[in-house]
Amino acid sequence: MDVFRLRDRVVEEYSSYIASFIRIKNSRIKEAVQSSLDGGHLWPEPLIQLNPSFEPGESVDELVEEGILHPECSRIFRINKKEGGGGESLRLHRHQAEAIRAAHKGENYVLTTGTGSGKSLTYIIPIVDHVLRRGPGCGVRAIVVYPMNALANSQYGELGKFLKEGYPDGRGPVSFARYTGQESEEEREKIISHPPDILLTNYVMLELILTRSREQGLAGAAKGLGFLVFDELHTYRGRQGADVAFLIRRTRELLDADNMLCVGTSATLAGGGTYEEQRREIARAATRIFGAEVKPENVIGETLQRATPRRDREDPGFVAALSERVRDEGRGMPEDYESFVQDPLSVWIESTFGLDESGSERLMRATPRSIHGPQGAAGKLSRLTGLPEETCARAIQEGLLAGYRCEPDPRTGRPPFAFRLHQFFSRGDAVYATIEPEEKRYITLSGQRYAPGSREKVLMPLVFCRVCGQEYYPVRVFADQDRRREFRPRVLSDTLDDGESEAGFLFFSASEPWPGEGDDGLWQRLPSDWQEEQRGHLRVRSDQRKYLPRQVYVGPDGKENEEKGLDMCYFQAPFRFCLSCGVSYDARIRSDFAKLGTLGSEGRSSATTILSIATLAGLKEERDLPQKARKLLSFTDNRQDASLQAGHLNDFVQIGVLRSALYRAVEEAGEEGLAYDEIAGRVFDALDLPLEEYASNPTATRFKALRDTQRALRDVLGYRIYRDLERGWRITSPNLEQCGLLRIGYESLEELCTAEDVWEGKHPALADASPEIREKVAKVLLDEMRRRLAIKVDYLDPEYQERIILRSNQHLIPPWALEESEAERLQYATVLFPRSRRPGDVGGNTYLSSRSGYGRYLRRASTFECYRGRLSLEDTERIIRDLLGGLTEAGIVEAVAEPEDGDGVPGYQLQASAMRWFAGDGQEPFLDPIRTPDLPVSGEANRFFVEFYRNVASTLRGVEAGEHTAQVPYEIREEREERFREGRLPILYCSPTMELGVDISELNAVNMRNVPPTPANYAQRSGRAGRSGQPALIFSYCSTGSSHDQYFFKRPESMVAGAVTPPRIDLANEDLVRAHVQAIWLTETGQSLGRSLKEILDVDGEEPTLELRDWVRESFAQEGPKQRALERAKRVLSSAKEDLADAPWYTDEWLENVLSGVERTFNKACERWRTLYRAALRQRELQNRIIGDASRSQRDKDQARRLRREAEAQLDILTSDAEQAVFSDFYSYRYFASEGFLPGYSFPRLPISAYIPGSGRRRERDEFLQRPRFLAISEFGPRAYVYHEGSRYLINRVILERSEEGVLTTRAKLCENCGYLHPITGQDEGPDLCENCGTALGMPLRQLFRLRNVATVRRDRINSDEEERQRLGYDLRTAVRFADERDGSSARIAVVESAEGRLARMTYGHSATIWRINLGWRRRKNKNQFGFVLDTERGYWARSEEENAADPQDPLSASTERVVPYVEDTRNCLLLGLEGESPPEVMASLQAAIKSAIQVVYQLEENELAAEPIPSRKEPRLVLFYESAEGGAGVLRRLLDDPDALGRVAGEALRICHFDPKTGEDLRRAPGATEDCEAACYDCLMTYSNQADHGILDRRIIRELLLQLAGARVKVAPSRASAEDHLESLMRQAGSELERRWLRFIAEKGLRLPTRAQHLIAEAGTRPDFFYGDGYDAAIYIDGPYHDYPERRARDAEKAEALEDLGYMVIRFGHQDDWEEILKRYPYVFGGGE
Repeated sequence: MDVFRLRDRVVEEYSSYIASFIRIKNSRIKEAVQSSLDGGHLWPEPLIQLNPSFEPGESVDELVEEGILHPECSRIFRINKKEGGGGESLRLHRHQAEAIRAAHKGENYVLTTGTGSGKSLTYIIPIVDHVLRRGPGCGVRAIVVYPMNALANSQYGELGKFLKEGYPDGRGPVSFARYTGQESEEEREKIISHPPDILLTNYVMLELILTRSREQGLAGAAKGLGFLVFDELHTYRGRQGADVAFLIRRTRELLDADNMLCVGTSATLAGGGTYEEQRREIARAATRIFGAEVKPENVIGETLQRATPRRDREDPGFVAALSERVRDEGRGMPEDYESFVQDPLSVWIESTFGLDESGSERLMRATPRSIHGPQGAAGKLSRLTGLPEETCARAIQEGLLAGYRCEPDPRTGRPPFAFRLHQFFSRGDAVYATIEPEEKRYITLSGQRYAPGSREKVLMPLVFCRVCGQEYYPVRVFADQDRRREFRPRVLSDTLDDGESEAGFLFFSASEPWPGEGDDGLWQRLPSDWQEEQRGHLRVRSDQRKYLPRQVYVGPDGKENEEKGLDMCYFQAPFRFCLSCGVSYDARIRSDFAKLGTLGSEGRSSATTILSIATLAGLKEERDLPQKARKLLSFTDNRQDASLQAGHLNDFVQIGVLRSALYRAVEEAGEEGLAYDEIAGRVFDALDLPLEEYASNPTATRFKALRDTQRALRDVLGYRIYRDLERGWRITSPNLEQCGLLRIGYESLEELCTAEDVWEGKHPALADASPEIREKVAKVLLDEMRRRLAIKVDYLDPEYQERIILRSNQHLIPPWALEESEAERLQYATVLFPRSRRPGDVGGNTYLSSRSGYGRYLRRASTFECYRGRLSLEDTERIIRDLLGGLTEAGIVEAVAEPEDGDGVPGYQLQASAMRWFAGDGQEPFLDPIRTPDLPVSGEANRFFVEFYRNVASTLRGVEAGEHTAQVPYEIREEREERFREGRLPILYCSPTMELGVDISELNAVNMRNVPPTPANYAQRSGRAGRSGQPALIFSYCSTGSSHDQYFFKRPESMVAGAVTPPRIDLANEDLVRAHVQAIWLTETGQSLGRSLKEILDVDGEEPTLELRDWVRESFAQEGPKQRALERAKRVLSSAKEDLADAPWYTDEWLENVLSGVERTFNKACERWRTLYRAALRQRELQNRIIGDASRSQRDKDQARRLRREAEAQLDILTSDAEQAVFSDFYSYRYFASEGFLPGYSFPRLPISAYIPGSGRRRERDEFLQRPRFLAISEFGPRAYVYHEGSRYLINRVILERSEEGVLTTRAKLCENCGYLHPITGQDEGPDLCENCGTALGMPLRQLFRLRNVATVRRDRINSDEEERQRLGYDLRTAVRFADERDGSSARIAVVESAEGRLARMTYGHSATIWRINLGWRRRKNKNQFGFVLDTERGYWARSEEENAADPQDPLSASTERVVPYVEDTRNCLLLGLEGESPPEVMASLQAAIKSAIQVVYQLEENELAAEPIPSRKEPRLVLFYESAEGGAGVLRRLLDDPDALGRVAGEALRICHFDPKTGEDLRRAPGATEDCEAACYDCLMTYSNQADHGILDRRIIRELLLQLAGARVKVAPSRASAEDHLESLMRQAGSELERRWLRFIAEKGLRLPTRAQHLIAEAGTRPDFFYGDGYDAAIYIDGPYHDYPERRARDAEKAEALEDLGYMVIRFGHQDDWEEILKRYPYVFGGGE
């Protein structure tokens, strides 16, 4: 395969697609855009990465002879072996042999090498040796843990090649089995009863082996385990890594395996410093994970060697030979191996692309580099040889390709050169320009705030008229205090009114200035339907006057400036007409996307689809590739994006294939065209689909079965062909008419219009008109009827459509079958009535009144050019009816509906038999004179799609994309994997499920829909291709709005060959440690949790208690398991004692406290399941009552039946005990992991569930999707869309949890100074002062509604208009509260100081409570109105302001309430506050820079770290950083613990902001950028996610601050807060002078201070004066005189009893009591001291 040709083909197709949407009138802008595209602005030169050779080590036979390996290994590890023996001894790489020697010494080791280096053999061979030496069949001797099942499946097959092949009946001496949860019940029982020597599993199943009672026999068989291997060790980071670290410790403990060898394999890990320093760092990380020592010398890296001889590249002799070799282009590269590696060009290529020989320690992989470009290899070779660069480039390409074609290395069987070509693409975002005259304005394709070098000149994005290419500035207008307007940039789609600003456009043209109102030229430029005549004079219609372009003077700074500003025009959005070409649009068309283009008209989905199709087409052209090699694997990091992308491509392909078939059918018909009764059949013939692609029974190849199947498809095709006549429903893929490839004619129309007798007596405008004018207006009317589907044809007849649906369901399969959502919403033929709409009219019909768009078209002076009179509304109405009468007489239309109400106006439809379908020439597109009243002389068709429909789309027949994510059921994933391997499924869009080590045969191309989080992810994903040594194409799409994507788009070599840092884990996460302790206890109880919670909860009867079953409660209450668990847990935690010693929550009593309350914790973990179960029961009961209520309407009853079906489906999901239930989120063990009771690993902890109803062929697959809460507050927010398995689902309902009073809500106070959270429950009014900073608190936020679980309704199939997941703009606010400890807040404080003084203060909170509150739509008009309207009876969310029509599927009841959704969780967080007051510009810029820098330094994914201004964006005083990935990686804590961490982050922030991190020199731009950055650009601070801050971001105002931070010292306070600070805080919170006096009393004695003052204990509805937390749980009351009253004493006693019932200690004393005596009575609470 010529990978260079493939790359060029992909780039050419993508370039053509982008260019097809760009129409630019201004020559300077057009030239700038073309120059940028030609220069590779969106697709820079690709990088070449050559995989080097590994240094050989001993063979297995040699290690056997040396006594390192058992003799039987010699027979097992051979290649090309046959039954009974034979074959060759396996030759190892040096790093493999070193690993085997480390195992032989009995020492833990880690292998860190690149993809394709044979990592698995480094543990398989030692394990087999271990089993053979100790005797097979003695139980499980080794457990190998893989991070993903796909990898385990792949390795299982590889193991069989060694351990089975060559032995009789495939039964070798060492047994192995796969135990990943995918096995059948029979297979599982066999493994448990006959344990293998080697067990392949994943970390979740290893957890279950340790925890589930059914596997206790298997765990017993693994006692004294010899090997525990964790493959792909670098993936275990953050929470998952910490879980695995404790899992390893528990495995060692439970299996009595103190001498167990721990082995890790990893991608190439690296850090700073020398190779030995890197080994030490990796050894430290591995030791923390394993809980056992890994020596630095046992960190084994790859040892590389040259394939070609080493030559001095500066040696004149070598240079001469090389020059001669490159000059002789006709001389091919040698094909035999020895000659090839001796060739001077081969030597130079390996030295340039393969190996870095600059270091003295060892050979390293070379940094990938491009062939072309300023730093390209061709230029380097040209300078060395003196030959032309193009000649050198051709020689390099030929040499690289020949490296695969020549004979392989006789020692390894692999080609000498295996390389990958890495291409990065970026989205064309926008063209930007300053507000200046056309000849002076600055033009760029790089978005930033200002023109380089001038902060007085704001850069604005440009949009272009899709017809003529005239440019406009899309702006949002704000007014300052002096009512002077300021124009700020806006995104074209941002048109909503927010009450503070207005969306509009600015226009300027020196050659075509817009005329003023008094200028006669106005009437030539203004659309005719904007004009009216009064008393002989023209004037602007009153209803259009406010939309008229108005003169405005705008300065380069975007502000109104009448003295020095540019004379421009401003007009409101939406875009109504082009001020240049005059094309105008109906005011009802709100979206401007179809009217105005940008450089980035394509989105990520369209770009990925086009790139994918181009890749497949290129692979098909490579004739030497077998069919199974013509496929593409694509990765994305979000499972919903994978679903969206698969749906997008499938829709795009199907629509393209259908349109292509239609074009071929009409083209083959020639000048005669096709009639209505031929069209479906001829398209069916043109499609020529194999039966298996559309038939539900592909064996029905004859007789009636075949005829019925073919008829079903013809009917579906007929419907879809007519449906496609509705122009514009595929905006990014115009239909055939829009491309000028299809014309619709009308039989007899010309004859009718020339028949004067027909028009006699008709309105004079018609009667006196020429035949040409009559034909023109009649054709516009017929086209309008056709566009509105007012067509009389079977395919659009509702009754016939029922038959189409039935036939489709019975005979067809997707994508050609009608899916359920499509069938439910089939477009039926409308009826056109020539009158206005009246109350009670059928909503689906068309009403063509004199005031309609067509009526306005008729009244234009240009329509009836020879008619001298002025047409009135009555005239227009008569003309419309006269036209319909004439068309009826000709049989072109038919009156199909009787007149209503005696008005004499029937309803009409266009006769399909009158339509004639012709092929167009692809030159001029169809232009609609109604919606575009003033048309240009001619348009231009989209050249890309003209070519696509003519020549490309037909080749895509059978092309299909599959989704491969964790939300796809396992059996479907497995089936798709197999089809993909065989090439029958050519495209697979995956989340990282296919990333790790899966060997996909003959894969030549990999796509990444987004830049992966880390170089390790990139290496793994790109490593799926070219695994047999063949050249491979890797291409990545980089979004312009993602700082992560753009960072690596500018620095691709950092991603392609970047260092993979050792994994970081946080072993001191309290929730995580608690889960492992509870898992130890569960193991000791021996209690099974079954497959569903119905097995442990009482679900009997109509009103089940849902309490724990008696036998479960009794099992849990036993003290023996708790005591055994305590001893085991102590031993497990002992290896993490250093981490726990620094944890503020960990005390000597912590372990005992966890186990003493474990039953209560378990019971609490059942609550979410109980809530869902009760809600489903309640819904079923409620809907049953509605169905049986004779007074309810039929609509209510139908709705109730649907809701009842949903409730029953939900109950089935919750209680399923089928074998496949183990894959459900409600499988008992998985459920308790998600609730945090058991270790969660990669499962969302305490997730929110969204019910997805089954539909169509998935009717039986009702399911719940789950998201972490912080993600769910937006992804599962009101009216949000969820993408799943090719469909869009709308979050339309909450699964309600009610109290007797109604929907459960709460209140909270948020500090406006520091954002601190103060929850309020019951009747309590909450504190008056902030508990964190002492600021007075305002009114509480009310009606807070904890978002629990939601339900969806399927909206439609994902189509090719879906560019990005549709995300609704929510106004989210975050509040934080630090955990309480015995000495006060758990927060740790650090001061950042430079030589000049204090710079900043950092406050770190371990497991702080964070609330994310959804205040409402971001662009709501009333900013003071919070929340959303909720139907409190049924749970439906009310529609948003911009959703105009009511939804029949979501009818609200009369019971509604406005609520504010929120979610709560604990996270590691860091508050960063600068010393003194800092303006919003500084805080926003610092936030963007530090967040990006932390992500780069610690290789975090974008979604692993969140940053938000506190308390709000408008008044930022602090920046809140929190680890949004659950469990976190402990990164934020490192900013306090590691004295150099903040300096490294600040240095990286400087680099991101285009400064030299050491000197602060302004580098002015990012690497590879074409222009300087003045304040902020998309390469530094600007991202799509911080668009609201774009106007204030400025890299330069934080330069000095970052330089100071880079050299600053971080001083951590010795305790979380000094005693003085804590006392001061308590004094502020104290409620009376009596309480303050008591505080001074204990402080003076040096006693322990309370944790909190006025701390609310919600369960008891009381707020003690003081509270001692964590381990003490003591409530302190100091009673004043008013407590002496009997009534008050009784109430006090009631509260005390409630507290004691909850397990709290109550200490109450009065103002007259002896306080000394109180202190002596409770020394364990107050402490000792003087």
